[in-house]
Amino acid sequence: MNASTLRRALTRVLVTTILGSAAMTTGLIVPAFAVEEAATSGSVISHNPHKISPQIKGRAELIIYYMQSVSGGQTKASTLLFVPEGHAPQGGWPVIAWAHGTTTPGNKLCAPSLTDELDGGLTKDGFTSDYLFEISTLVNAGYAVVAPDLEGLGEVAEVPYPYFNASSLARSLISGVVAAHKVDANLSKQYVAVGHSDGGHAVLGVEAYTDEAPQFEFKGTVAIAPYTSIDAFVKELGQRAAVNPDKAGDYRLLQNFNVALMTTGLKVVDPSFKASSVMGPDLEAQLKDFTTRCSVPAIGGLSKAIAARGAKFEGFKENWASDPKMATFLAANDPAANPNFRLKKPTFISLGPDDAFVFLNTTRALVARLKADGTPVTYNEYPGTDHFTVIRAAQPDTMAFLKQLFAD
Repeated sequence: MNASTLRRALTRVLVTTILGSAAMTTGLIVPAFAVEEAATSGSVISHNPHKISPQIKGRAELIIYYMQSVSGGQTKASTLLFVPEGHAPQGGWPVIAWAHGTTTPGNKLCAPSLTDELDGGLTKDGFTSDYLFEISTLVNAGYAVVAPDLEGLGEVAEVPYPYFNASSLARSLISGVVAAHKVDANLSKQYVAVGHSDGGHAVLGVEAYTDEAPQFEFKGTVAIAPYTSIDAFVKELGQRAAVNPDKAGDYRLLQNFNVALMTTGLKVVDPSFKASSVMGPDLEAQLKDFTTRCSVPAIGGLSKAIAARGAKFEGFKENWASDPKMATFLAANDPAANPNFRLKKPTFISLGPDDAFVFLNTTRALVARLKADGTPVTYNEYPGTDHFTVIRAAQPDTMAFLKQLFAD
């Protein structure tokens, strides 16, 4: 008997003796006694029951697992797994991989698993996210939800958060799904990616990486108010400022905020990148806040800095997106900026016309391109809704789309 076989045998004896034979037949991993798996993507380090809102009719666990980092090695990550109450249907609970929006550009403690509203502090800071509503609706309808904090976020995070990085976002979700199946044997092998805002951007990138977990069947995507082209967004903000001078200050703030977000994400994968190549010293001085604060305080601090300097504030450079390193970063991670971006699986995209963070023109253009390529994409706009209220408005259509996907 080799050492590995001996360890497994001893583990089985310990678990069976202390917890009874049922523990070995449920398909669950018992973190207190299980030998930690080798550090491969989706391998589980531990899992424990997690507090859950009474709005969610089910149970939750916080899973600590490994995922492939943008650095190329394995890193610790965390995800919440929500499982409906009752008995799983034949084939197991269908799985939703849920991706949250921008809770922070870099503070690992602004993570969904650390907040009651499951939004990393957005609601607490004044942006009612409705993420708790979204997750509870999914779970209560009979879906298991895998909701990662994402690489670099959560208490166990040991690397910087590579904000906006498409491969990191996709692997956070897919490795979370792999880990969840190792914790609960009653999950279906089929899954759909659902996300909002930057999470909507995240789920649009999942399909390109699904072959890294070929044991599961990826059914399709639901992207709610997804970021699709930051460059186009910043340009349109400038156009709106020109015709709406009364709101020019708000548009200028969002322009600088988005360029700072992209710079923060780029510097994680390329620390040698010089922020001064895309921005002036006043905006560069704010970048520390982008790695130490949650999103709302970060944009609040930027707003104060702009107000203090007024027209003298040296912010983003007009040609920021043409910088070679930034242009490469955007092309690799922004769907509408990537001429090779394609989707084959059914996709549902929803957007509100009053959205201040994602504009109709860019989204419509991407949808038209996807349709021309043959993507089975459904696109709906919900009058009178904005970046967050569109979640509830689109929910009936989201649920109908999911039902159809899992029925096929």
